[in-house]
Amino acid sequence: MYIRDFLFNLDDRVKVWIAVSTGGSAIYCVDPYLQAAMLGICLTLCLYCGARRFVAGFIIAVAALAVTTAIFACLPCVEGKTTGRGIFYILLKFGPMFAMMVFLQASLNTSRFLRSLECMRMPPQWVIPLGVCLRFMPSVAAECRQIRYAMRIRGVGVTPKRLVRRPFESVGYMLVPLLVRSLAIGDELARAAVARGIETPGAKTSLYDLGFCTKDAVVLAVWTMVLIILVVADHQIYAAIVGRMP
Repeated sequence: MYIRDFLFNLDDRVKVWIAVSTGGSAIYCVDPYLQAAMLGICLTLCLYCGARRFVAGFIIAVAALAVTTAIFACLPCVEGKTTGRGIFYILLKFGPMFAMMVFLQASLNTSRFLRSLECMRMPPQWVIPLGVCLRFMPSVAAECRQIRYAMRIRGVGVTPKRLVRRPFESVGYMLVPLLVRSLAIGDELARAAVARGIETPGAKTSLYDLGFCTKDAVVLAVWTMVLIILVVADHQIYAAIVGRMP
């Protein structure tokens, strides 16, 4: 509980830096053990932030893939072995990036983050579109769930059998309500922004107590140092492997 409160109370700029730097470092590194270590750290952060379903689903998917790969390893099928290893490589390479996206979604305070960007003198041309994207995507995801529930109640749920038999009709049942609701959500966001004084020039007040504390600086420095050490170690491992090659 203490670790979860500590993560939620971190400065939102530090959270974004943790997510971006970890995802980029995982994509840059080539050693599978270092990538697995980064993935474990990312999944642990997601677990502390309450994203238990994502962590459980990811672990189940990895376990199922491991069992499938082990089965293919017992068969004289080279293509199956290559496919399983390729999927493992993709999970190690891009898994931390998706885990950090879930971490941001679970722990990021959008209003406080946007306000902190304004305090950093970021141009409104960057802050406003970013704020619209951060607020629009969760709303669209919630609308998709509501549309799916409504379709299921009416007996026209999107199932694999229905997609195969009536693909255009099934997609139309989902897309048409989503497009209509997206237009309504856009109007609601625009009215809310105008009501909060987005068109008013000058400095604006905020309900949030913004400030870069000592713990934020320590976390930022330690996390960056750990990532630098991992990247340097990965570079040395890669250089040693290349040196042993004929």
